[in-house]
Amino acid sequence: MSMRILTELTTKLVEEKSGDEVPKSEVFMNGTPTGKLVSGAIMEAAVQWEDFYLLFMTDDTPYEEMLGIHLFDKNWNLLDAALLGGIYSSGSFSAIELNEPNTISFGFIGDAIWTIELLSHPSFRVPFISDAEGVKRPLGFSRHFIVRGNPRPQTA
Repeated sequence: MSMRILTELTTKLVEEKSGDEVPKSEVFMNGTPTGKLVSGAIMEAAVQWEDFYLLFMTDDTPYEEMLGIHLFDKNWNLLDAALLGGIYSSGSFSAIELNEPNTISFGFIGDAIWTIELLSHPSFRVPFISDAEGVKRPLGFSRHFIVRGNPRPQTA
């Protein structure tokens, strides 16, 4: 199965940002709730690859925009997640491209083209050193996608 942009997948903000908390949105497929919440206020894009769904979510926070990347299986179980960005970094999600068989590229922070390589099975990762600069993940030793990018330092 090839990759495609999902137009039938949408999100709806259910928890506004308060203090240091990240906003939450509910995921809908064809207008039907999936029962899943994701961190983020605005869905920038959604991609289907094989039996997986990849969502790109931003927080709608000027001058400190973060991009949440969430990978779900066909039953809406969260398999992997990453956060791209940092304090005082700004960027806007742009120019998404699907590159068969399993790579997605897009623009975001640091004047960089970022790529996501999707993996059919989890691969080993070393926490804190296995990802590109600006990428944060929950503590763990496996990943279902690899994030690559070479951001330039941002100046005020």
